[in-house]
Amino acid sequence: MKKIFLIAGGLITTLFFVGCSKSGSTYATNPSGTSNQMSYQLKTTNSTASLQRTTALSTIQWTSGFANPTLVKFEAKQGTSELEFKSTNTAQIDLMSSVASTFGAFTLPNGIYTEVELKIDLSENGSNPSLELNGQFVNASGNVPVSFQVYEDLELKTEQHTITVDSTMGFLAITTFDLASLTTGVTETLMLAATRSAGDTIVISHSSNKNIYDIIVNNFKGKDHHCDIEHHK
Repeated sequence: MKKIFLIAGGLITTLFFVGCSKSGSTYATNPSGTSNQMSYQLKTTNSTASLQRTTALSTIQWTSGFANPTLVKFEAKQGTSELEFKSTNTAQIDLMSSVASTFGAFTLPNGIYTEVELKIDLSENGSNPSLELNGQFVNASGNVPVSFQVYEDLELKTEQHTITVDSTMGFLAITTFDLASLTTGVTETLMLAATRSAGDTIVISHSSNKNIYDIIVNNFKGKDHHCDIEHHK
């Protein structure tokens, strides 16, 4: 099975740590409050994307979606030692929920970690795709249902320079999908010419409307990522 590596940026616009820290060190508090525990969340923002168009306003409005994170990894160095921590997950994540689900918890020993890489692997879960987004293609003629489905393995990757883990705190790493950047390069003309399935739905997948699928998937890949870490008392 083909694996797509997604370097967070563009679509994955934000990874940040929530909580408290000393100057020059990063700490945070996760929902469970467990010391030294690293947990993850996936969220979305900018659910309406304007398309390049030839007529009146044309958009894709994403209204629902889910992801299947199956494995999370924390890779870093302590001194000259290379360390890796993993956690598996079977729960499907609702990307549009107002209350984000937390997953992938594992415990990190105290210390200073450098060259940190945080990775989330998305994979098929039974008959469910790795990632699915559903919504409406809206133009002057009306609304058409649209569904973007990825059945290939995906890896979301973000990087940090230095993280200090203290026994009194835990971590919550939140990755936010900027959905507006997902359809960069998709035009109204392409959507109007798209094949529609039963139910008049535009299904965008590896086997349906692949020209649009390739554009969207390419927006996941090879993006530079700037990661901000907030420092608080």
